[in-house]
Amino acid sequence: MKKVIIIYESVYGNTKQIAEAISKGINEHAELESIVKKTGEIHTDDLCNYDAILFGCPNHNQEPALNLLKFIDRASIVHLEGKIGAVFDTYTGGNKDVAAKKLETKVREKMLGIELIGRLSSKVTGRKGPLADDEEQKALEFGIQFGRKLDES
Repeated sequence: MKKVIIIYESVYGNTKQIAEAISKGINEHAELESIVKKTGEIHTDDLCNYDAILFGCPNHNQEPALNLLKFIDRASIVHLEGKIGAVFDTYTGGNKDVAAKKLETKVREKMLGIELIGRLSSKVTGRKGPLADDEEQKALEFGIQFGRKLDES
């Protein structure tokens, strides 16, 4: 069985909801097991125990959340060659993909060896939420698609 970890940072719970929906989609595949952890709930060395790693956070002033960026910096010393990954963010207004693209760049720079195979950006209706209509369903479908790619690898 392949193991997947979804590491996220969330202030108001919206990004956590997206992480959980992605996990649910991944877990629809019989040969995959996905768990969700906030950045402070896992040690970077434990990343070696997973076949795939996803990173997600809200957009904070046109940047990924600082706690997730610090986690990635700490994890850069862990050997993660051959792992598959993806990134996701939550945003308001017209900021779709802003934090996710920067997060993608950070992962590629710091975590050599991880092949990123997906990116998702989910809209939040206001600073504190809730998620916009259908965003949770889109995250579930993203998880199903990510799981399918992982299953085929």
